This record gives sequence, C-alpha cells and structure tokens, in this order.
Amino acid sequence: MGALAKISIVLLLLVQAYSCAALRNQQTAWVTKHLHRRKSMETQTNRVGKRKLLAEETTEKTLSNGWRATLIRSSRKVVTEKLTSFEKTLQDVEMSKKRTMFLFKGSGKAKTLRKLLGQEEFESEVEATPGEYSMEFSIGTPPQNFVAIADTGSDLVWLQCVQCNPCFNSSAKFDPSLSSTYQALGCGPSCDVLGPDNQLACTPSCQYSYGYGDNSTTIGNFSVETIWLTDGAGDTVSVANFLFGCGLENTGLFDGTNGLVGLGRGPLSFPSQISQILNSNKFSYCLLTSSDVTDKSPILFGETAVPDGLIRSTPLLPLPAHFITSFYYVSLVDISVGGSPLSIPSTSFQLNVTTEQGGVLFDSGTTYTTLESSAYQLVIGAFKRGIETLNPSISPVDLLDLTGLEVCYGVTGFDTVVIPALTFHFDSADFDLPADNTMEKFTDESSNNFICLALTESPVASSSIFGNRQQQNFQVLYDLDNGSIGWVPADCASI
Repeated sequence: MGALAKISIVLLLLVQAYSCAALRNQQTAWVTKHLHRRKSMETQTNRVGKRKLLAEETTEKTLSNGWRATLIRSSRKVVTEKLTSFEKTLQDVEMSKKRTMFLFKGSGKAKTLRKLLGQEEFESEVEATPGEYSMEFSIGTPPQNFVAIADTGSDLVWLQCVQCNPCFNSSAKFDPSLSSTYQALGCGPSCDVLGPDNQLACTPSCQYSYGYGDNSTTIGNFSVETIWLTDGAGDTVSVANFLFGCGLENTGLFDGTNGLVGLGRGPLSFPSQISQILNSNKFSYCLLTSSDVTDKSPILFGETAVPDGLIRSTPLLPLPAHFITSFYYVSLVDISVGGSPLSIPSTSFQLNVTTEQGGVLFDSGTTYTTLESSAYQLVIGAFKRGIETLNPSISPVDLLDLTGLEVCYGVTGFDTVVIPALTFHFDSADFDLPADNTMEKFTDESSNNFICLALTESPVASSSIFGNRQQQNFQVLYDLDNGSIGWVPADCASI
C-alpha cells in the first residue's frame, strides 16, 4: 500500500447519465388494513473468529463470495419501542428537519466543532434505528467487533475508545492497547487529510473533531488501523493503514452503537478506503421498513453492489474543486402527482455552487424526505386534490401536532384507499414511489385508522433531501466509479 501522505483529498467523479422509462401514470390502490411483510431468512454470520490474525497472514488474500455480518439492535431502537406510532413518527420528522438544517448549514463545507468549542466485493448488513442504520465491522489485530451507524452524509469512520470522557452508552469500546496494528497519527500530511475544518490540533497526536445533525459530537485521535473483511466462504482479507478516529470525547445520540461509519463521497469514507482491494468504488443498500425490526437490510460493496435487472440512475452533480463535501448531490427536475407534472420552478431545487447553498441530496440518515417550501406546498396541494377526488368519502384530519405530518386522513372502515401516484423526476431517471413509501399508517387506542403523506417541509431555503423512508424496498446504488446513483425495486429480504 502507498504511503499515507499519498492519500488524495479530492475524488474525481465521472458523470454518466442513463435514459429511463417514461413516467408511470397509474394510480396505486393501497389496502389500509395491516400489511404483513414476509420475514427475511436468517443469514449466516461470518466472523473473523477468536483466533489471532496477523496482518501479514491475509493481506494478499482476496475475497470470493462477499461479506455479511449480523447486526445488534441498538438501545435507541429499544427506547423508541416504548413510544406510540404517532410519537415515533413525530420524533423522526423532527430529527429529519434537524438533520436537514445541519447538512445544509454551510453547504459544501465539512462540518466543524471549532465554532462550538473554539477486484473483489463484500457485504454487510444494516439495521433500522430511528432514522439511521448501523453496520458491523471488525478492526484491530486481533480483531475487535463493533456496530456503528452507517451515514451517507459524512466521511469519517470512528469508534468510541476505552479512554473516552465523556462517553455515550455503548456495548463495546475500541481498546488500542489490545491491537498490535494500532497507531495514532502525528502531525504532517497524514493529519492534513482531515481538512482544516475537522482538524483540531497536533499535541503531539493528530486531533479530529466532527459534529452531526442531531448535535452529537466526537473528538479524538486520528489514527491508522487494520480492518478485516470476511466472505461467506470464510476467507479473510485485511485492509491495512485504514484511517479512522479513536473517539475520546463523545456526546449525543449514539447510545446503542459503538461509533459511526462514514459512507460519503470523500476519500476518508469507508467505501473509498476499501476500494483499493475491491478495484471498485461503489456500494448499494436495500432498506426494509422500520416496522421490520427483526429483519436485516443488506449493504453491499464492490461490483456485487450492482443490482440485477433494469436499473434507473441519475448522475451525481459535478462539483468544483473548492466545493469540499461528502454529500451526494443530484438534480431533481420536477415532481408529478397522479401522473401530472407540477412544473415546479427549477430554482426550487437548484444547487448554487458559488454560494454553496441549496440543492437536493440523497441521504441514508434522514428519515423523511424534506422538500423545499414552494415545492412542498405544490405537492401537498395536488396530493390533497387527487386523493379526495379518487376517494370522495375520505375525510381529512389534523394530526400535525401528533405526527409532524401535515396531510392526514381518517380511513376507519375503508378496505382500500386509492393513492395518487407520486413520482420524483430526477435528471435522466424517475423514482416512482409505491403507496407504502408514500403514506404512513396509524391506529389509535380506539382502533381508529389514519393515513398521512410521508413528506415534510424543509426548514432550509432551496434545500431538499430524498430520505430513507422513500428509499425502502429499493436497492439503491451509489456508484462513485461512474458518478451516479441508481435504484431498482427489490425484495430486500431476499438479497
């Protein structure tokens, strides 16, 4: 492997657009009775094992059948299970808006705590937590196993370390003293990879600082380690000189996990760093619904990440060199309701690369899609007209204070409600939302049934996020080799 000083800060993204099928104009009938999803089959857990593995034993090996790890449900999920479905939704709506505010605060620049303080492939699994997903991986020699939040809105991979103070509640902490391959980095080019906004000091080790949309923070030592990837056949490959953060001062909503795995488009992200052994910088995930709490959602890396069948894809926006970001910006052209385009002004979704403001992101860490204000008003107006025309006896109800969602209807006694088709027209590709991805369903203590449009208004001008609630039961491909994001409907439990 090359010297750390040779790690590139900027990835060159190639833009490739694909043509897609025409807009589907059919409305979708949606049964409002409880829908039972098929439970996913149990998957084999492939661990590195208890025996001590030395880096030189496996560095030259390659993976054959990919990698899948078993995930542990975080305590954050346990906490939310005590909430009603109304309260869970309200929590996720509020968190989606907070994350939108954070991601677009100083868009195009890495977020900092300084203002607050002064040829192969492998796969893992992700598990639903409130608005987030977690992934298991192994690090250190011998390996230590951890579960960390997977986040497409950031790059840095970091774990809570045993020396932390303050610490969040976690099932495990990384212990550098138990690893023969751990090394804290000093000053110099290796530390400079963090960038000025996320680099605190060299005293004498390289100190990093990161903040997140829910006001969670981490400060610690920027370090180098060996991570381990094991495929279904039991073959293990190591990635030496893997850059990560050893978190020493950690606060916020990380309870139940051990840290964070950055899946962003920058050079420090997990997929970018492991691309050296995969000869491929791409990954995909397929998210089961949040109600499928016992099921696992696959996340795949390398060429195996490419879905089978016809995939629709939209190019990632090319960004100027000064626009330093981890985010997956795309071009949203328009939105249709019931097959009718709304002709939303292009300025509603436009990224201003000069001011580094606005735009549209694909994101795994935001639950509900947040739409720029004028676009949101056009969508909900057309949707209300459409659903009330298709279902003349349906009655609107006000559940805004309970759920945070604005467009809701009482459907007690309805066997079927016809939902207007909702389509997001991205550059070169349409994302047609199934009814299950369009509506949220509720039942109160008196067994009254309600449905709500699962979209919310962005709190940031000219800024929108396509969230994970709308991506569920699609295999979504982040292809950094070709500079695109693609998707295809999928049975996530069978991948």
